[in-house]
Amino acid sequence: MAKEYRALMSKPELCTSCQRCALWCSLSHFGEMNKSRSKVFVIRREPAVDVPVTCIQCGVCISACPSEALSRSSSTGAVVVDEELCSGCGTCVVACPYGVMQIDPVTMLAHKCDLCDGAPECVKHCPHGAILFEKVSRVGLSRRELAARAESSHVRSRLATS
Repeated sequence: MAKEYRALMSKPELCTSCQRCALWCSLSHFGEMNKSRSKVFVIRREPAVDVPVTCIQCGVCISACPSEALSRSSSTGAVVVDEELCSGCGTCVVACPYGVMQIDPVTMLAHKCDLCDGAPECVKHCPHGAILFEKVSRVGLSRRELAARAESSHVRSRLATS
């Protein structure tokens, strides 16, 4: 039987923008609480909706990398950066459809969520359960529900202005 990977999933309605996810991410990876070095982002969408945004491990960046510094971990399914091979060119940043791949401001190398080797710190330290680490089948269902809610909200607002 094939192993079912797990992925990060956000619940925007539970996010309070406390930024603990971002701070713990940078602390666990770089030994400092610095949101600019985090691999998870909390984006404010008005009116007062905060959304934790993380890499969905789609892999688009893998084929974009000219130095073959990106690969998929066989144990977690996460796309990981080999810092020995990374040139810091930024091609992966441009290729990322979600804007979560970035160049670290200190090392000047690509960095992104690696799922903390299967035990994401952002999930462990979110006091509100706004970020979860779920089986990919559950993540897909949740994203479909979010998309349906967003579409129905959009349709309602269009009808209200007609």
